[in-house]
Amino acid sequence: MKQRPKALVFDMDGLLLDTEGVYKRSWTGAAAGLGFDLTDALFQRLIGITIADCEKRLVEHFGSTFPLDRFRSDARSGYEDIILAEGIPLKPGVHVILDWAREAGIPCGVGTSTVTEEARSRLIHHGIQDRFSVVVGGDQVSHGKPDPEIFLKVAQGLGQEPEYCLVLEDAHSGVRAARAGGMSVALIPDLLPATDEIAAMTSGVFPSLNATVDWLKTLPMSSS
Repeated sequence: MKQRPKALVFDMDGLLLDTEGVYKRSWTGAAAGLGFDLTDALFQRLIGITIADCEKRLVEHFGSTFPLDRFRSDARSGYEDIILAEGIPLKPGVHVILDWAREAGIPCGVGTSTVTEEARSRLIHHGIQDRFSVVVGGDQVSHGKPDPEIFLKVAQGLGQEPEYCLVLEDAHSGVRAARAGGMSVALIPDLLPATDEIAAMTSGVFPSLNATVDWLKTLPMSSS
């Protein structure tokens, strides 16, 4: 991307909210309680995709005897226990980039694999829901990331062509989805480091949203 975007499209988990570590702890704990080893390598394959796709991969990995219903219940309970005790913090730089976008007149939307109602609830909890004109959750699409459907719906809701949008992601599946949709993408890795292949698909790999803003400020304004 050589000019400032006309719209920003944000992932949520691991990008706006520091949730991936909570998911990892609750999911590995639930699996261990059932006698299954959800390794770091396996968990990395679950980052950035819908819950339905995660569950499909778990069954494929552990076999048809994997007690999915029990795992789902135990993982949810573990997740809620952690949230109740510790909360979910915002990732560093969230307010900085949202303030910059507002001052620059750049509309923002969210495209997340989390179901829409829960996503909105989390954004409301942190008082940032009014910063996003559009929120599209995983329950609003037929195909999850790396399919571009979710990001294309956000772009449509923001009234912008994909080529003028910049997606902000922490997951490889999100990078692939953005590029498949004809959008530029900046990667801010969370638990999953960038590979050379993924980095080559981005406009930049940044250590934080703060660093992403510093880069955005260097881009010239669009001519139209």
